[in-house]
Amino acid sequence: MSAEEEFTEEWEGSDSPDEAEVVDHFSAVARAASIVGDLRAALRKEGFTKEETFDLVQLYWASELGVIG
Repeated sequence: MSAEEEFTEEWEGSDSPDEAEVVDHFSAVARAASIVGDLRAALRKEGFTKEETFDLVQLYWASELGVIG
C-alpha cells in the first residue's frame, strides 16, 4: 500500500453525520452585493435621487438579512 492510498483511506472514514455541514456565507453575501449594485444602478437610471436609492437599498439589505419578517 502506498502512502497516498493510506492517506485516502484515513480520510474516507471521517465523514460522519455528526459533523456540522459547511455553509458558504460568503457566496450569499457576494450574491446580495451584486444584486444591490444592480438595484442601485437601475434605481438611479429610473431617476431616483441618491437619498431615495440609499433608503431603498437599505430596505433591501434589511430584508435580505432577515430583519424584516
